[in-house]
Amino acid sequence: MQITADQCRAARSLLNWTQEQLAANAVVSRATIADFESSTRQPMKNNLRSIADCMFAAGVDFIPEEGGLGVGVRFSKRKVTYVKSVRIDRFNHTATIPMRFAGEDFACIIDLDAVDDYHRANFATDEEFAKAITDTFHHVYAAAERYASTHIEDGRLLVTYDMLREN
Repeated sequence: MQITADQCRAARSLLNWTQEQLAANAVVSRATIADFESSTRQPMKNNLRSIADCMFAAGVDFIPEEGGLGVGVRFSKRKVTYVKSVRIDRFNHTATIPMRFAGEDFACIIDLDAVDDYHRANFATDEEFAKAITDTFHHVYAAAERYASTHIEDGRLLVTYDMLREN
């Protein structure tokens, strides 16, 4: 998801977040936010996606330029809701987050290999995996929001590494 500096400032204002709050939620430095919003420098692709995904997960839609009207932001009506609890299943090598889509319960399943690959690390304990997923929950939520309408099968949505890395 590509956003502009203007959209970042506007979305942050909608959420009533400071630059520090956005940086903490996006897991980037405050300087990255400040430099981006002042158009001093463009963040690295993964940082920009993290910034956009955390605001998307918080309920902001980014409106692309259309018909000469310019870009924008707005609050959105989300179809996916979640419970922020991660259950690690070492036997099946998955993590599960209970969610709802359009009123129906489903399990958001994340392969633990995808978590390792995403973080470029090898986590050893359930606590390490849970923290890694929690730290990047905005990416998981954004993937669930994008794919729930088309990828839920038998009450399960499998979130892959490619979904986590998608723009």
